[in-house]
Amino acid sequence: MPTLTRRALGVLALAFALTGALPAAAQDAFPVTLTHVYGETTIPAPPQRIVTIGWMTQDAVLALGQVPVAIPEQKWGGDEKGVLPWVRKAIDRLGGPEPKIINFDSDIPYEDVLATQPELILAPYSGVTQEQYDRLSAIAPTVAYASAAWAASWQDVTLIAGKALGKSAEAQALIDATSAKLAEAASAHPEFAGKTFTFGSLWVGEAGMNVYSKTDPRVYLLEELGLKASAGVEELSKQPGYYFTVSYENLATLDADVAITLDEGDAASDALYQSPLVQRFKPIADGRHVRMTDKSFVMATSAPSALSIPWMLDRFIPELASRLK
Repeated sequence: MPTLTRRALGVLALAFALTGALPAAAQDAFPVTLTHVYGETTIPAPPQRIVTIGWMTQDAVLALGQVPVAIPEQKWGGDEKGVLPWVRKAIDRLGGPEPKIINFDSDIPYEDVLATQPELILAPYSGVTQEQYDRLSAIAPTVAYASAAWAASWQDVTLIAGKALGKSAEAQALIDATSAKLAEAASAHPEFAGKTFTFGSLWVGEAGMNVYSKTDPRVYLLEELGLKASAGVEELSKQPGYYFTVSYENLATLDADVAITLDEGDAASDALYQSPLVQRFKPIADGRHVRMTDKSFVMATSAPSALSIPWMLDRFIPELASRLK
């Protein structure tokens, strides 16, 4: 597991300092109404008991100074309780009751959600269906994703959480501080500018590489660093969906200056990379490949946020730079 550097800790401390730096007059007036794919949700008063569903949202709520009453269990990259390291640090820093950890992997356990007595359910980066939304809305006001499942930038998620909590100005301050760090990294590495990338994953048993669309936050993150999606990803992204499976025989269509992939990091995954079809993929053949297997690190890049970006940046930037020399 990567360690938090002094710089990353400093950025995290800045994020929390910002949440407490704005005067009460900067808070939004309630009720507030948010629009999403299933309509509008009105939040009558500042919510104190918040349940988050999906990725990134608990990060935004925590960065805004509130501990949710329940957050998703994250087995992939989380600790023994299913909590990601930057989430754990934020919870410990804020104090108060520990959030309930709920497994949303296969379905929504409505009874568990109901038992937390939520005043607000936030799911702006999730795959919540209409039926699930209707059932959740019977428990508490629920905010779903804006237009497409699993498609939102970390900035959008932060702004949605900020508006829902009545802290729009603080949310924008968090975005500005985090974006400044990304801009600093991009400025320090002018070789990133205009270089193309393909971001994908290799899973044992799949028919090919799963390639992330331009609607995916992983792709947004790389673009903020000055890179641009490869021509193959641009073409695939004309279709709906946040990822596409490209057969190993057609990996050449994804050629780029650098390929970034994630996988389980086990022997079976090692064997995939040794297969002739994968070895012929030029970024891998030429050593222009960042392979990520540390699950916490993978989650930090897959679900970037005002908390996870500072946590991962000092590790990710040198790895990327070393492949783009």
